Amino acid sequence: MMSEGSSSCTRRGGGSSCAVPGGCSRVAIAPKCYCGIYAIMYKSRTTSNPNRVFLGCPLFKAKEPYCRYFVWLDEHLKKIRAVEPEALGAMDEAEGVAVEEQLLGNQDIEKKIEELERKLLSIESKKKKKLSLWHITVIGVVVVVVSVCILKGYD
Repeated sequence: MMSEGSSSCTRRGGGSSCAVPGGCSRVAIAPKCYCGIYAIMYKSRTTSNPNRVFLGCPLFKAKEPYCRYFVWLDEHLKKIRAVEPEALGAMDEAEGVAVEEQLLGNQDIEKKIEELERKLLSIESKKKKKLSLWHITVIGVVVVVVSVCILKGYD
């Protein structure tokens, strides 16, 4: 087992950097370990790989049984970059247009959200002004009533 605060690369499964037999079959931007939990980043403290970042099971340092998922971050990023052009190349022109339209739609939604936020701030500002005016009116009425009561008391 790996000790706390250090890491090791046990190259099993045909030379992959995963610590589980069979290697890493899935390539995802945010990979999940074999427990089904998103892998988190750790920094290696070994002399052979000082300060090298790797992805591992979140239960690794939690004093709980863990799945020993392990992959170097730089190798994982290389795999993602290798798969990305293949995925984009496999996409036909119609799908590319659909993705572009979706991105434009997302930008429109962001603009609408910003516009709604501005309107909300404007409404809140107007509400505060009305509330202030209402407070001033009530205070004025109270002052007049108290003044009248005091003047009647002197008569």
